[in-house]
Amino acid sequence: MYGLLLQSAVEIIQAKYGQETWDEIKTILRIDTNSFSAFHQYGETLFTRIANLLSELKHEPISDIMDIFGFEFVSYVSNNGYDQILRILGHNMRDFLNGLDNLHEYMRYSYPRMRPPSFYVEKESAEGLTLHYRSRRRGFVHYVIGQITEIGRRYYDSHVEIEIISEREELDVTHIVLELRFENIAYIKQAIDNKDIQELALALDSETFLELFPFHMVISESLKIISAGSSLSHLFPNITGELLRDIFHLVRPIITLNWSQIILHSNNVFEFTTIEPLHKQILTQIKDDDSDILLKMPSHQDINDTYLKMRGQMLYLHEWKAIVYLATPILENLDVMINTGLFINDLSMHDSSRDLVLAGTQQSAELKLALDQEKQKSKALEESMKKLDSEMRRTDLLLYQMIPKKIADRLRNGEKTANLCETFESCTILFSDVVGFTSICALLTPMEVVSILNEMYTKFDKCLENHNCYKVETIGDAYMLVSGLPERARNHAAEIIDMAFDMLDAIITVSNPTSNERLKIRIGCHSGPVVAGIAGIKMPRYCLFGDTVTQANIIEQTSKALHIHISDSTYKLLDRKSYEFEERARATINGSLPSNTFFVLKKKDRSGNIQIRPFHQAYEQMKRQEIEEAKRAQAMMIKNINKRDPTPYPLKSNGVTLSSVSTNALPRSTGSAELIISTKANSDSSINENRRFTNVSGDSQPLKIFDPVTGKHEPKLPIQGRLRKAIKKKRHTDFKSTTMTNNSHPVQNERIKRRHFVVLGLLFLISIASLLMVYILFPNIDPEEKHAFKIPKTIDDAKILGNVLYKYSKHHRYIIMTAFFMSYIFLQTFAIPGSIFLSILAGFLYPFPLALFLVCLCSSLGATFCYLLSKLFGRHILLKYFRKKIVDWQLKVQKRADSLLWFIIFLRITPILPNWFINVCSPILDVPLKPFFFGTFGGVALPSILFIQAGKTLHQLSSPSDVFSWGSILMLALCASLSLLPIYFKNNIEKFFKKQS
Repeated sequence: MYGLLLQSAVEIIQAKYGQETWDEIKTILRIDTNSFSAFHQYGETLFTRIANLLSELKHEPISDIMDIFGFEFVSYVSNNGYDQILRILGHNMRDFLNGLDNLHEYMRYSYPRMRPPSFYVEKESAEGLTLHYRSRRRGFVHYVIGQITEIGRRYYDSHVEIEIISEREELDVTHIVLELRFENIAYIKQAIDNKDIQELALALDSETFLELFPFHMVISESLKIISAGSSLSHLFPNITGELLRDIFHLVRPIITLNWSQIILHSNNVFEFTTIEPLHKQILTQIKDDDSDILLKMPSHQDINDTYLKMRGQMLYLHEWKAIVYLATPILENLDVMINTGLFINDLSMHDSSRDLVLAGTQQSAELKLALDQEKQKSKALEESMKKLDSEMRRTDLLLYQMIPKKIADRLRNGEKTANLCETFESCTILFSDVVGFTSICALLTPMEVVSILNEMYTKFDKCLENHNCYKVETIGDAYMLVSGLPERARNHAAEIIDMAFDMLDAIITVSNPTSNERLKIRIGCHSGPVVAGIAGIKMPRYCLFGDTVTQANIIEQTSKALHIHISDSTYKLLDRKSYEFEERARATINGSLPSNTFFVLKKKDRSGNIQIRPFHQAYEQMKRQEIEEAKRAQAMMIKNINKRDPTPYPLKSNGVTLSSVSTNALPRSTGSAELIISTKANSDSSINENRRFTNVSGDSQPLKIFDPVTGKHEPKLPIQGRLRKAIKKKRHTDFKSTTMTNNSHPVQNERIKRRHFVVLGLLFLISIASLLMVYILFPNIDPEEKHAFKIPKTIDDAKILGNVLYKYSKHHRYIIMTAFFMSYIFLQTFAIPGSIFLSILAGFLYPFPLALFLVCLCSSLGATFCYLLSKLFGRHILLKYFRKKIVDWQLKVQKRADSLLWFIIFLRITPILPNWFINVCSPILDVPLKPFFFGTFGGVALPSILFIQAGKTLHQLSSPSDVFSWGSILMLALCASLSLLPIYFKNNIEKFFKKQS
């Protein structure tokens, strides 16, 4: 079925039932396009499936739906260029119905693969006629009825009433008899005119008459060919006396080939084709040396051209008691004439057959070229429409993220933003944020922070699909929801609480990458009136205004980890039998009178049983950890108390006073001395250290510090030195604490590790699938050459693959380049050997500048992808086992941050470290992505030049080692040394300016 019918149905649905209905039909039937191309073929059952689904959605009978489709189809085709052909099919309704098959014949020029129905008329009267409708498609009878009714009204000003008389199945054809009642003026006029006709006394013998039609046939009642035209007799010498069905096959109309059916369909065009081809030939081509004979079989098109096709009219002659078939051959070009054995003088002179064949031959090349161009344009237009539909869906998805669908549709319809503001008497607002998010971010890179937020919000958004809630906005780690607007709902408080439970279940599956601990959120909810509307022009947002928003935010800030904190107004809207509550102390919210707040602890099922959710187990585990940490802190406090010295020692130094050295005045939870350093220039500040300061020799002696760990008195360091030492000690303590924390969660580490390996495996499979897709889209490959398409592992594999790719690259340049590009990046990304051979192949296939650019670009992109994979999946694993060494190396990298580009270039030129090792380790050592990418692009250029040059003489190579010579190795060493010169000069310049200053 061509898209013309489907597109008409789409526009009818959009105009009559709205875009929302069509979107719903597309979703249910999984239609991935918003429109159909008129000249493209689609599934035969798609039209009826659309109609049946529309009938179910709108609760209308399928017959009425098909009537509407047929009725509106006439308007659709009239507006798309077919109005004139509909107007000239007949003087009146009777003539139009008799020429319906001719309409389909005209349409076949534009739609060559169409399967048109067949129509013929019988039993005419002044009140109407009987119309027989035969089609290979089922379920379209009411579609036809709607079309005929609208054509009579629009073009012939006739009111046509149609009744179905009978409907039966004949093999694969549906035969329906329709009775059409209308004022058949043409029939009445013809009956009157026949009475007034006076026959002309003109004598014409049959031989002269039939000589005018060289392709005629006279057929008896038994369908025996009594006579045939001269041209037809030349092609079939023994045709006289043969049965019509033994020589010809009836193509149109779709009827049983017998005498009565031919008489009934005398108003239709009859099309026949020969059963057997007229010429069977095998073209032979002999080599010059006559050593072999090559057989060339004719193509499918050549075979079709050897069948004679005729089209004409069946005319019953009462005097002869026979039917005369007046036909002309269908000759599309000169090839058909040559294959069938016809000549120009075989065609009749009185019609335009000869002119059409000759003129068509001259224009066939231009028409074929124009047709190919139109097909390409149509295909490009269809692809553009698909892309447009995809972008529109993405735009709608983005718009619905910012604005609710109901409000967005009103905004599209042209309503002003001021009219979209509404007051909602009651709704429930939820706020949530991550506990300790600021301290977590301090230990993460920006990309890791974004990754955590993205994972958390993705899980929350998935939970949102199951609840009648709307996500208002997200700011940092804060997540804001509302229920009860823009669609008003009575149970908005329950919807928010159920969503909150799902959010708590989801958050415990997200881990902190630094400690592998589960993230924890706190949730606050409040119910009350708000004003909602669109704010902004360039970036419109659906915003909520009112005191309810502020109070909900305060409720959230006063909540606890893994708890749902609700206000008294929300508590009153919830069913006490469905939830378990814990009353909290009275709180003052936003300056109002103190009110009760509650924690929603658990939800009950319909039987009253408490539901234990995953986050409850996480909360119990968190409580046990807090108890254990409190016990450890208490033990540490007791240990520190035993070491205390209650004697205060006032210390003095030049311009600096150290006070409060008595540990009795310290907080009991820390057990450490606090140093308050007062200077003339700075305000008071405190430094926590596990030391006690004493003046051993009195005021006249240098100040010394007693270290309880070493048990010695050490000279007092300057303030900056003490700060450095304290910071170093703090880092050591943090590292030790983190290591202990990591060791305390081995099960979680294993889960994270398994999850990372699963994601990495999925990425690898997706990459393999992409390469497989390129292989599928590859042009047809000779079976003997299929073994060459693999990643080369030896120089011989590269030679074979190079020959095959060079052969196909002449006509399929871009698909070859795409396959090379994706294969090279795949090898680099997953550190798979073989990219050296691809570099050599690049020199063999492409000019030197293009080959060098491709190799450098592919190497840089593949290395960058490997860098990102290592950063996402390998960083946590290596930090777990080698954190101390990695931290030391990270400090070294940070000291040389300004020279990283040149170091990367140096490492890429020299074979000191493998490329895959550099790709994996760079993100772990905090090498920025920008110098890594450009350093790789510039560094791989020099070695790639050698491989590309070797590719020019690919067939002379025996191994990859032939690429290198002593001269090339020395050149690489020289270039590597030169890459370090900018670092040397930069350091000397900095030292020079330091000496000058």
